[in-house]
Amino acid sequence: MRLRKWSQRPPDCLNLWRKSMTPPFFSIAIPTFNRSDLLPYAVQSVLDQTFQDFEIIICDNCSADNTHDVARQFADPRVRYIKTPRHFTIADSWEFARSHVSGKLIMMLSDDDALVSSALQHFAQESRRHDADFLFSKAAEYRDQSYPGPERNTLSCPRFSATSRTLQVEDEFIRPLFSFRPKFDMHPSAFVFPKAIADYVTDRTGRFFWTNGVEYSAWPITAIFAKDLVYLDLPLTILGRTGKSWGSNIALCNPGKERIEEFIKDVDHDRKHAPLNNFTMCNLMAEGMLTAKSLFREEFKAYEFDEIQYLRKTRAELGRRQALGVDVSMEIDDLIRYSAKYPSLIREFSVRENLEGATRQATFIERTRSTIGDLGARPLRERIKAYQLHRRLTRGAAVLGFQASGEDFGFNDILKCAKFLTHHIATAQQIAQQKTVAGSAAIMADISAREEEI
Repeated sequence: MRLRKWSQRPPDCLNLWRKSMTPPFFSIAIPTFNRSDLLPYAVQSVLDQTFQDFEIIICDNCSADNTHDVARQFADPRVRYIKTPRHFTIADSWEFARSHVSGKLIMMLSDDDALVSSALQHFAQESRRHDADFLFSKAAEYRDQSYPGPERNTLSCPRFSATSRTLQVEDEFIRPLFSFRPKFDMHPSAFVFPKAIADYVTDRTGRFFWTNGVEYSAWPITAIFAKDLVYLDLPLTILGRTGKSWGSNIALCNPGKERIEEFIKDVDHDRKHAPLNNFTMCNLMAEGMLTAKSLFREEFKAYEFDEIQYLRKTRAELGRRQALGVDVSMEIDDLIRYSAKYPSLIREFSVRENLEGATRQATFIERTRSTIGDLGARPLRERIKAYQLHRRLTRGAAVLGFQASGEDFGFNDILKCAKFLTHHIATAQQIAQQKTVAGSAAIMADISAREEEI
């Protein structure tokens, strides 16, 4: 991408920021490794924010590409580049990045993700309105041109209400997570957390980020100590799904054995608490939650780790990986051996295996029929869908959720996608506000008419 450069004379707000000794409201830490092609989009999405009181920490985990040169092209004084003394695991790299921030609230933005331009504005407003120090939002997903699966260059936006509320930490956040029935997406890029709590946890335990799935230990711990936890039902973060993304290659697609092994080189292979030894998302969750319990035994003693549901969810995840053609036979054997102490669960797994075999065959037949039947018809159908979506979005229907192709709507990277989504979020909010005002005016007119009759 073509990088924006500030003129020789920075904007006045930046001069004031440089002179001020007051820490910024937000610190955006971006840990990165060998993603110099993706990093600029993440950084620029922060620089494009309507709320400008922030710093950006680019933390280079000893990349072998030109990450250093790319980072240095950002002339904004709020952008700092740091480098780990050696190549770290994911958790260590994130901890190193976090230890260099100074802002009141911290966001750990993945280098393949981006923010809509109003993201920090919304977080700041809701933090002040609710007097909250731990907040998170919904997230959209963008599959770029390198995504190792279908639907490249497409955006998926979930349904949203554009409202915010304070959560009941125990019943809505921690307990569902420990029961493996989380009510919310836990992706780090959608969260902001207080530096004060991160420092407190570090003072007590030695560090803040502990596990490969950093969020599954850090977020429950933060929730325990936070003043309030606020949820913004608005997609303020766009999760990038790329050929270099961990989640895309480990959980969503099958890039091949060698590629998978390359990805897991970067993680800590030492499991201290999780019952199983595999690289499923369920195991990342388990290791994180059990680590949190071991670090803060008194604070988490009321939250039971649901081992049966953990095993059940792990089997389901391995089944999905198997359906993609990934060889998970060793992981399934390990799961079966450990689950032997739950005979009813073993019977459940046996039934599931039989169903999965039948489903895989039926899915193959259905895909073949669909491919044959759609030859020549799909492009026309997609054009009609794009036209209908355009009409709905201009009428504020983004709140209902949608999927859009960059080819139809003029975006071909995550930054342009962020601008597209920002526009339609604003349109939806404006139309909703107009309807609210119109509704209030109608009610007031009705009240006035009734008063006149009296």
